[in-house]
Amino acid sequence: MKKIERVLVMSGFYLPGFKGGGPIRTIANIVDHLGNEISFSVVTGDRDLGDLTPYSDVRVNEWNKVGNGQVFYLPSGFAGAWSLIRLFLRFEGGYIYLNSFFSFRFSILPILLWRLLKGRRRVLIAPRGEFSEGALAIRQVKKSVFIALAKILGVYKNVVWHASTVHEVDDICRLMGSDANVQTAINISRPPFEVNLSLVKKNSPLRVVFVSRISQKKNLLGAIEMLKAVKSPVVFDVYGPAEDLSYWAACESAVKGLPENVRFSYRGALHPAQIAGTLVNYDLFYLPTLGENFGHVIAEALGCGLPVLISDATPWRDLAMKGLGRDVPLNQPTVFSEYIEICSAKTTEEYCAWRGEIRAWALENIGNIESIEQNRRLFLKLNV
Repeated sequence: MKKIERVLVMSGFYLPGFKGGGPIRTIANIVDHLGNEISFSVVTGDRDLGDLTPYSDVRVNEWNKVGNGQVFYLPSGFAGAWSLIRLFLRFEGGYIYLNSFFSFRFSILPILLWRLLKGRRRVLIAPRGEFSEGALAIRQVKKSVFIALAKILGVYKNVVWHASTVHEVDDICRLMGSDANVQTAINISRPPFEVNLSLVKKNSPLRVVFVSRISQKKNLLGAIEMLKAVKSPVVFDVYGPAEDLSYWAACESAVKGLPENVRFSYRGALHPAQIAGTLVNYDLFYLPTLGENFGHVIAEALGCGLPVLISDATPWRDLAMKGLGRDVPLNQPTVFSEYIEICSAKTTEEYCAWRGEIRAWALENIGNIESIEQNRRLFLKLNV
């Protein structure tokens, strides 16, 4: 099959990295499914989130074959900026695809250079949840000033916005105007093909799990605070890289105030290949996030037959009606605590049936062919 023009993809983190979370899996899934017909060239950093040294198994400052795409690992500092300029000057593809709005190195600087060096060539931007109200509330003044200045200068005039859900469409139009060119293509995800469900044992604590980056946006601190009102026995295990060390210190301090019936453990970061095998050993996935444009780990939890307790700041809505868990407004902390109590009260038999129903729903509804077709149409349309 003859490929269309190359697409230059900018992302702060990519394979073999994994600590950057969902965006890595989103882009990798796009490249994996569409790379045989669309030529993706990914430009990323030379190290994983929080790492002080580059990857040991890639060639930095040159192209590497990774899966169905080519990947260029930029060195840090001025050398990386100069490499980016040279890449843009040599790139003859159709358009650039930015996977952030606020990242200076992989979104702001690239779009400014692209405008300067490539004129009116197309720009596709996926904010990746950065426009949700919860995400914008973090460093709000700084972000508001930048958005206002960018609008005045016309930096984002005539760009195409990639929204993963109808909720993200609303977020983009709220910030960039109702006339913004927004195209919707849901993130590509798929449940694990086989899982062995580990069922809760009678008279055992409810096994609750948090899997995400430890940062203000993911709201681990809020999760801990809400557990203080839980009376039932609970095991609360946290997995994820400590992206923000000062925030992690605040979480550790809050843990000291948990009641004796809640046992907290931090278990480090998980490689994506380990996530499904880990999730099946728990009873409830817990993520009161401030905002997600998709939430790959939520999809993975459901794919493992795990009920989820999350905020309503994600596209995973109406969970109670579907029998999948609860999506709760963050201004209702007692509802989170009460739902954990409800889960704790379920019998082994009830949990067995419930998890089977969740797994069946996920197999039917997550990762279907339509998500792949939406992304195919998005990228092909920009080359017309």
